[in-house]
Amino acid sequence: MIATDTKKTKAKTKIWVIEDKRVHLPVGISTETWRGGIRKLAVTWLEHGKKKKKFFSWSLAGLEEAKVLNDALKKEAKKYGAEFGNITEDEKRALDLWRAYVKEAQMNGFKFASAYEIVQAGLENRKTTSPDFNTLARYYFDKELMRKTDGELTEHAETVKNRLFNYICPVLGGRPAHTITEEEVEEFLDGLKGMNGKRASATTRTQYLNLLKSVFKFCIKKKLIPAEYNPVAGLTPPTKKKDKEPEILTVDEVKRIFSFVKNNPKYHSFIPVLAVGFFCGARVEERAKLTYGDIFVGGRNEIFISSSVAKNGIARFIYPTGNVRARMDFARANGVSMNATDTLSLVIP
Repeated sequence: MIATDTKKTKAKTKIWVIEDKRVHLPVGISTETWRGGIRKLAVTWLEHGKKKKKFFSWSLAGLEEAKVLNDALKKEAKKYGAEFGNITEDEKRALDLWRAYVKEAQMNGFKFASAYEIVQAGLENRKTTSPDFNTLARYYFDKELMRKTDGELTEHAETVKNRLFNYICPVLGGRPAHTITEEEVEEFLDGLKGMNGKRASATTRTQYLNLLKSVFKFCIKKKLIPAEYNPVAGLTPPTKKKDKEPEILTVDEVKRIFSFVKNNPKYHSFIPVLAVGFFCGARVEERAKLTYGDIFVGGRNEIFISSSVAKNGIARFIYPTGNVRARMDFARANGVSMNATDTLSLVIP
């Protein structure tokens, strides 16, 4: 290459003929004629406050190379402002990071202190966003829960699916994980409603909290999010009220009850519901809806609690002791009607 001290003039015209083709030189690309009549294409810019220049051959190929560099410099100028050539690479990186955080802060209603603090905190390699809770919930359900059930949607998996996607996700789902706070999770748990429309029991709220803990713990383990994004790490289950000690009937008391109803014909219709209650463990609300067709289904020793009868809406079978069949047989033999569609009587005639 001819030394730069041999250059002669710098042309100002924008239209040139290169390899017999008229070309237009964009702003930022100039020509220089060196001694001996050698022409070069030149791109000039500032780097860290110092003027830099790169030369390209006087050819169509050289012009394309010059345009690539010139376009890249224009993008830099547009991105960092007219003074982009005066700032360092570290300053550019800090500015990029700061802009990303400001954008995210505006979207989520958060404020960050300063670009300096971000750089000082060593966040250059940290993502400015995180997966939303919808993503974490789906990942946990598909990769962890369904793995444990070998892909089968068991009763437990169905319950978890319902809690995750019908209750938690509608509230927290669209939020990036790192913007969910401990206070918001507590507010969500306190807002859960029970079947009576009142606040859900401490047991139910604990189950939801444990589910949230499982989701975040698994996603942290799989490196979807860092540990500091876990808003439930410090939460403890709500205090459960002490239940009154249940009153338990003795064997003698149960015997006296059945002796009384057996010896009083007007109470015989009450025998089946007492038998199911004492010897099966069916809930009072469930016994009120059971029909005789639900008992000993198909002659088998089982009672079917359908979803419409079950307190929690989940169908199940319960298996009575031999006492139930004996009591039912006694009631039938003594004139108690047991049509399949009749409900067990809870009313004393």
